[in-house]
Amino acid sequence: MGGNQLEEEDEKEIALDGTWSKSNKVNKPNLENTGLQPIVINADGTTSTPDRKTENWYNYDGVENKWANAQTADGSMWVWIPRYAYKITYNDASDKSQGGTIDVVFLQGTSNLDKDGKDVTQENYVDEKGVTGAYIVHPAFEDGSSNGYPNGEWDKKIEGIWVAKFEAGYQEADKAIDSNVGYSVTYGWNGTTATDIKNNYYGEIEVGTKIKYPTFTAGKPSVNYIGISDSYDLCRDLTANTAPYKLNSAKVDSHLTKNSEWGAVAYLTYSKYGRNGQEITINNMSLNGENTVYAVTGYAGASVNASLVITNLEAIKNNQVEGSWTTEQGQKSSSTGNVYGIYDLSGGTWEWTAGYIVLETGNYQEYGKSLKGDSNEYKSKYEGTSSSYSTNYSNEGNVNRKGEGIWETSDNGEETTSWNGDYSYFMNSTCPFIRRGGDWGNTSKTGIFAFVSDDGYSTRSVSFRPVLIVE
Repeated sequence: MGGNQLEEEDEKEIALDGTWSKSNKVNKPNLENTGLQPIVINADGTTSTPDRKTENWYNYDGVENKWANAQTADGSMWVWIPRYAYKITYNDASDKSQGGTIDVVFLQGTSNLDKDGKDVTQENYVDEKGVTGAYIVHPAFEDGSSNGYPNGEWDKKIEGIWVAKFEAGYQEADKAIDSNVGYSVTYGWNGTTATDIKNNYYGEIEVGTKIKYPTFTAGKPSVNYIGISDSYDLCRDLTANTAPYKLNSAKVDSHLTKNSEWGAVAYLTYSKYGRNGQEITINNMSLNGENTVYAVTGYAGASVNASLVITNLEAIKNNQVEGSWTTEQGQKSSSTGNVYGIYDLSGGTWEWTAGYIVLETGNYQEYGKSLKGDSNEYKSKYEGTSSSYSTNYSNEGNVNRKGEGIWETSDNGEETTSWNGDYSYFMNSTCPFIRRGGDWGNTSKTGIFAFVSDDGYSTRSVSFRPVLIVE
């Protein structure tokens, strides 16, 4: 009877609830009763359901690096970033722009304990390299509710986060569904002048027009001409009952990516569990304003910093453009170098992140209304009221922030001093917001550590990406 009982237990599906996986030495993807379905990705980009009785459909082993993927009802894809701690070793500690290495240790549940039950935050902690010294639990997984969310934490300790696999893309017009969010402003930059933008991919728009829910899949025109406030509101609306994703709003929280969460992706990408210090290839595909769109999701150039390639929607639809996400070239723009990673982190469009400096006047009032107030689990408030990027960057209230891929991976707030020569322009009084990653034409200045300030209004080259947290 004991043997039969063991056989029955072996046949049970493994709970994917964020708890520690003894076999994979990482927190299991947390998706039970959420509306997220685990997937494996086939060579042609189609997906199928993994065997839930085993855990070999994902791993974070430092070799194969098949990060766990999931899909929502509409086909959008999401990638699991499990709780971890990190340590940065600089090539030149006196000049952070010279780069370094990022070591990562995965943590059990919501603890600070590694696979052997050792507390990684202790000064006497010895890592797998034999190096003694404390690691930092990445703030994106920590509880910041008691002290004002100083590093972009959540409202409790969490096992991991789900990140959209691709930046926001326009859904095909005949499948697009109105969200509950209307455009609050259409004023923006058209590439030559600032003007009232009257059209986007779906046609003419006015203030109040309902924004269509995006898709987070490959080969779609990247959503653009959407300001930071509307991006913020739209990301909060993804769990609505009317949304096509069919997420369980009682279990799942959706929001615009914070800098802490962008940093969590960037650091894991740069570790041996991602690209192991190798720079991600730029998504350099440009639609050159066809139907008002300029970028397309899930592509890679022929080299890391390739110049833009101008193509068109018909060629993308008919798979006539080299570098799509499942090809050998395309996978070089992934955070893992394979189809299981996150795409569009370098190039495509810039992406808004939910952060702003203290100054709450001017463009902040006009274009960032939804981000008003103090830091909380959805947004981060930074110090600085100066017109100088560098002055705000060096503000003592900012420089000790951890995990965001800003101060730890750059040396100045007004140059290209981020790792790999990426942009490093911090926020100022005219441009109180921030965007990440670079766009299709920024060549060597794009990358996972790139950041640039912005006034917050809609523009042709900025989109967004949401994060999901299972409560």
